[in-house]
Amino acid sequence: MGQQRIILANGSRLVREMLNRVLVKDGQLQVVKEISDHHNLPSAIEKYDAEWVIVSLPNNQKVPAWVDEYMAEHPPVRFIAVSSDGSQVKIMWMESHEKNYDDLTLEDLIHILESKPSHAGARNSTEKEEARY
Repeated sequence: MGQQRIILANGSRLVREMLNRVLVKDGQLQVVKEISDHHNLPSAIEKYDAEWVIVSLPNNQKVPAWVDEYMAEHPPVRFIAVSSDGSQVKIMWMESHEKNYDDLTLEDLIHILESKPSHAGARNSTEKEEARY
């Protein structure tokens, strides 16, 4: 399996740096871009051909509305929204499909990031994979 390309699209530099330090330790994951303004995300997704985008989950636990728009424009890309304290993780892909995780361990997050469903039928293979958690 090749490296999974990840964009960190988080307004907090501290959170981006922390995630980058954690993800770089895994040989299957490559942070290809860090951006603080989500308006730069569409061009970054296209330029770096990212499989994953990690964004901040606001305090109200609702995924920002712009994520749905970007998923529609880039269906193969999977999005992860992480709360600042790490207690909530939401994974979304293909047409706003969303899965919530409580108390996800770092090991679980790395495993999810390393996985790559086929683009044809990505929803089914991802759902089967995530059912283990």
